Amino acid sequence: MPPSLPYDKSMKKTTYIYLFKESFPIFLIGIVIFTVILLMDKILKLIELIVNSSGGITKFLMLLLFISPSFLVLTIPTAVLLATLLTFSRLSSDSEIIAFKASGMSLYQLFPPIAVFSCLACLFTSFLVFYGLPWGNRGFMATLYAIAQSKANVDVKERVFNDAFDGLVVYVDKVPVQGRKMEGILIYDERDKERVNTILAKEGFLVNNPESREIILRLRNGDIQRFESKTNVFQKAQFETYDLKLELAKAFTNIAKKLKEHEMSIQEIRKKIDEMITKGQDPTAEKVELHKRYAIPFACIVFGLIGVPLGIQPRRSGRSFGFIFSILILLIYYIALIAFEILAVHKTIPPLLAGWAPNVLLGCLGAYLFIKAANESPFKPAVWLIDTFNTLQRKWRGIIDDI
Repeated sequence: MPPSLPYDKSMKKTTYIYLFKESFPIFLIGIVIFTVILLMDKILKLIELIVNSSGGITKFLMLLLFISPSFLVLTIPTAVLLATLLTFSRLSSDSEIIAFKASGMSLYQLFPPIAVFSCLACLFTSFLVFYGLPWGNRGFMATLYAIAQSKANVDVKERVFNDAFDGLVVYVDKVPVQGRKMEGILIYDERDKERVNTILAKEGFLVNNPESREIILRLRNGDIQRFESKTNVFQKAQFETYDLKLELAKAFTNIAKKLKEHEMSIQEIRKKIDEMITKGQDPTAEKVELHKRYAIPFACIVFGLIGVPLGIQPRRSGRSFGFIFSILILLIYYIALIAFEILAVHKTIPPLLAGWAPNVLLGCLGAYLFIKAANESPFKPAVWLIDTFNTLQRKWRGIIDDI
């Protein structure tokens, strides 16, 4: 039998396109699945926010769009791993890997499209880290402010104690122009627990200040009654015009804090580190977070490297093992990330290692597995895992059949 001929350029191109077409749909499906899983709890909070503020479906979709970069930073590397594992698991189970090798194409020659795909995912994730997160944060806060502003306009009702404002209780006798002009105003201000103010005014107007994200209640012809708890002193002062900063965006602070995806950008983290150093505070936790932001995009390359050899398993393993291995690798990666972060926060290791050590360790493991797979030397722990799973699967089917 004549030896197999090496692939020419056209055949390589066809193979690369074939691998890309196999992996890219799985990649997109993985992004959707993992993003929906991460978003599930936040979607409920956003719906609650929109319903309470009468923001409408448009505001909901805008908030969803603005928080999506912080989810995609995590789901893109995960989707790369899933796509690589399932693609090569399918090729292996259908004996296509054997066919490629018989045609003169080694595993090293099959890797370039996966490498390019992983690098593109890494670049896009880096773009999201540097530019997507700041854009999302600004848009999220602007939309949140718009919702707060609209809530202020509709929540000021006649002869009702309105508590929509942060630290304020407002009672209005008449609202001739809904939410704008008010008459007969009583305000109980307890934002400063040691200095409680009771404000009475004949009329008032809501004035918006988009730059400072504040809404000012401009009061006219009234007086302020102030009680200081420390000194037990009661004061009273009259005014013709008095501006009360409502800062309505703070009314949504609790919801914003629960949306963990609304994180600081790299620029904000750097600024905070500089401020903490200036104040003599310890910025270790912030430095750890900064290095994690730099390192996570490179997980795309690491996952692409480790996914190829783990996807190429004995035919008896079946296609489902690609998904099982992806879950195990993700658990190992994020457990390592958390462990190194704890060590760095306790100053056992430098902050640099908190983000980069998991990439280095899994990258070395991926290179080792890739070489073994290229030499057709099975990775014994993976084989043991497959055999154990198959044994449990057979026993489970036997139990079901007996029932």
